[in-house]
Amino acid sequence: MIKEKAYAKINIGLDIVRKRSDNYHDIDTIMQTIELHDTVTVRKSERGIDVSCNHPGIPSGEGNTAYVAASVYMEATGIDGNSRGVSIEIEKRIPAKAGLGGGSSDAAATLRAMDKLFCTNFGTNKLLELALKIGSDVPFLVEGGTARAFGRGEKLEKLPEFNNMNIVLVIPDTSVSTPDAYAGFGQLENPLHPDMDAITDAISKKDTTLLGNTIGNTFERIVFPIKPEIEKALHDIISTRPDAFSMTGSGSVVYGVYSSYQSAVKANELLSLTHETCLTRTVGGVL
Repeated sequence: MIKEKAYAKINIGLDIVRKRSDNYHDIDTIMQTIELHDTVTVRKSERGIDVSCNHPGIPSGEGNTAYVAASVYMEATGIDGNSRGVSIEIEKRIPAKAGLGGGSSDAAATLRAMDKLFCTNFGTNKLLELALKIGSDVPFLVEGGTARAFGRGEKLEKLPEFNNMNIVLVIPDTSVSTPDAYAGFGQLENPLHPDMDAITDAISKKDTTLLGNTIGNTFERIVFPIKPEIEKALHDIISTRPDAFSMTGSGSVVYGVYSSYQSAVKANELLSLTHETCLTRTVGGVL
């Protein structure tokens, strides 16, 4: 039996650069893992792949990314599902469809767990190769930490770790369809394109004040008009005077970055009066 923490991620700045000829979009973003995590437990079984989760809304079959990850691993290693298999148990804490990468992180944790369980010792490069077959965010979440991501999010450039930063998440009672959010990009007359080089500089210096002056997310101008409750949640965060604030991914979660733990605790206490919140912090890589 192997247990792995599946860390959530936030996007610190996100630019939709262009729509590609294959109908996907090129992005430029910094992805950062945070302490909030699911727990993925993988055990050997007699045959096949079985996935269970403590959250009733999470699929247990082929629609679950952990199931896909196990399938990709078994195909790569030649494990015959008729004679050997795995059972995967997911203890869910990361909100679904919130821009926090929960499903992708469960898949990444499954790959790491199976590599240990079956003693394949693949190493980082092989795990990243397998992760790319599952989804765009999965390669980053195999390693975690701090990285600038390009393309569909799969091309990674490691950055100095931005760990131990105090984060308060606000989790609105709504979800955002990522495909619909991308579709809205083409309808924007004046899309926001944050300066990702300046954001990278702020991250590298661990300068949260500079980060607050540069951070931005192209999706906000798409999502806020159709999901005003998300914009309201961000304004409520702003009222607590964080150093920096943004929406992660295509939403729905918004967050504030605070220079001190005490200010983050105070903000969380205030925001939790009217919102579901999570006090957390940034963490370094797992590999």
